[in-house]
Amino acid sequence: MATADHTLAPAGPIAAGRSTAGRWLTAGAAANGLMAGTYVTFSAAVMPWLGTKGDADFVSTMQNINSGIENPLFFTVFTAAMAAPAIAAWKLRAHSRTAMRWALVALALYTTTVLTTSGINVPLNQALAHAGTVDPAKSRADFETTWNIWNGIRAVLSTAAAVAMVKAVRLHRRSRV
Repeated sequence: MATADHTLAPAGPIAAGRSTAGRWLTAGAAANGLMAGTYVTFSAAVMPWLGTKGDADFVSTMQNINSGIENPLFFTVFTAAMAAPAIAAWKLRAHSRTAMRWALVALALYTTTVLTTSGINVPLNQALAHAGTVDPAKSRADFETTWNIWNGIRAVLSTAAAVAMVKAVRLHRRSRV
């Protein structure tokens, strides 16, 4: 009787994606990577560029960015970065506990990002939106430094979450070969 040769099984994200858990892991890695990219882009490019602008331009541009980023695509990725690791961890609980642990690490890191966003960055965005254009220098002073610090923290946390998800994908892939 012939037996299957598992050493020839496909490797990489395609193999990991063949299981339901693998698909959730891959989705979680992608969503966390996209969110990390968003936060890093703001820290590395958007905010330094805005820092060169005058107060009125800074405030107006941030108000427009904050208004524009609230869209279905952003909210889908923002939510998937937390939901996908949770679902993957649940699906892995019986057969790939090491990968499950890494998915839970990603979930904890990204949940901290969400708490930071909702507790610090969003209230700052809302205050800036309600500030209008009466005193742009004060609005900027109340916003910029704190927002930048906490966005940098979000960038680090979400990057670490993406790395943890990639580790979970790799471990899941190895457990299936």
